[in-house]
Amino acid sequence: MLVILSIMMIVADTRYSLFAPVRPYLTWLVAPIQVVVNTPQKILYWTGDHLESREGLVKENQSLNQEVLVLQSRLQKLNSLQAENVRLRELLDASQRVDEKVVMAEVIGFDQNAYSHKILIDKGFSSGAYVGQPVLDATGVLGQVVETSAYTSRVLLIADASHFLPVQLSRTGFRSVLRGVGDLKDLKLMSVPQSADIKKGDILTTSGLGKRFPAGYPVGVVRSVKHISGQPYTDVDVVPLAQLGRSRHVMLIEKSKTEHQ
Repeated sequence: MLVILSIMMIVADTRYSLFAPVRPYLTWLVAPIQVVVNTPQKILYWTGDHLESREGLVKENQSLNQEVLVLQSRLQKLNSLQAENVRLRELLDASQRVDEKVVMAEVIGFDQNAYSHKILIDKGFSSGAYVGQPVLDATGVLGQVVETSAYTSRVLLIADASHFLPVQLSRTGFRSVLRGVGDLKDLKLMSVPQSADIKKGDILTTSGLGKRFPAGYPVGVVRSVKHISGQPYTDVDVVPLAQLGRSRHVMLIEKSKTEHQ
C-alpha cells in the first residue's frame, strides 16, 4: 500500500509539481539524515588518507635516517683520512730531521698479551730490518726490533717492562736509564740521586750509550719528581713522547752493518 502511495505521489509531483512549495522544507528534514549516512564513509576516507600519509612519513623518515648514517660514515672516514694525512706529514717532517737513513713502515698488528707491549710492522729482513734496530714515530722513540721475518718484524715498545733505554736530560746533561713499567703512558727514570737537578717538564733524549739508539732523539718528558724522605733515590715519572698505542706509521733507523753487528 505504501509503495503504491509513493508511486502516486511521485507521478503527481512530476506532472503537476504538487510538492514544489514544500520541497525546500523537506530538504531541511532530509539533510541531517544525509549527514549521518555520509559520515562513516567520510571517516573511512579520512582514516585511509591519514594512514597513507603516516606510512609515507615513516618511510621517508627511515630513508632520511639511512642517508644520515651514510653521510656520518663518510664524514668519519674523511676525518680519519685527514688525521692520517696530518700524521704522515708529521712523520715526513720528522724523517727530514733524522740524520741517519730511515725506512718507513706501517704498523699491521699488536701483541694482545697484557704483560707484553709489542707491535708488528710490515718490514722484514728483506727490507733491511734487523734485530736491535731503533724504531721512531713522528714524535719520539717508539722501541726497537726484537724479531724479524722476511716481510714483517716485531717491535718491543719502550713501555714494556723488559725494556731499558739510556737517556740524558736535555737541560743539564744528566744521564740515567729509562725503563718501562708495562704502561703505555708511564715510564720510570732509574737511579736518580736526591741531589740531581731534575724537575717537571724536563725533556729526556737518547744518550747514545750502549750504541743501540743514536744520541739526541726525544724520548719523554718528566711528569713528576718525588723526593721520598729516607730513600737514596728520587722517584721520577716520565711520559713517553711517542704515540705508543696509536702510531700507525713508523721509521726504522738504518745504521751501517758494522754498527748493528
